[in-house]
Amino acid sequence: MSMFCYQCQETAKNIACTKRGVCGKDETTSNLQDLLIHSLQGMSVFAENIDGALDRKYGVFTCQALFSTITNANFDDDKMADLIRETLTLRGELKELAGDINTEELPDAALWEAETKEDFN
Repeated sequence: MSMFCYQCQETAKNIACTKRGVCGKDETTSNLQDLLIHSLQGMSVFAENIDGALDRKYGVFTCQALFSTITNANFDDDKMADLIRETLTLRGELKELAGDINTEELPDAALWEAETKEDFN
């Protein structure tokens, strides 16, 4: 099975879409949206290890990125790839702000790297 999308209330049999989304989403878009959420989780690992207030841009970006996955209105794979790349950039900034963190204990979401949409497979 190359698609397992459970991102909305329209899922097949109220479980998940496994061939094509009831909403019209294809497996590539579903996978990119899952990867965007995964990368946002990685961003949050570093954000929660920062003492003090964070710049508002991180919260605003997170809200906008999450919204792009839940509306079932954004099936633009290039836009999803751009959001993933931006997430990785912001994650890097947060990693710098967090300082010394034992990376051996961090989840994959905080460590994986990719640059191009082709790397997101």
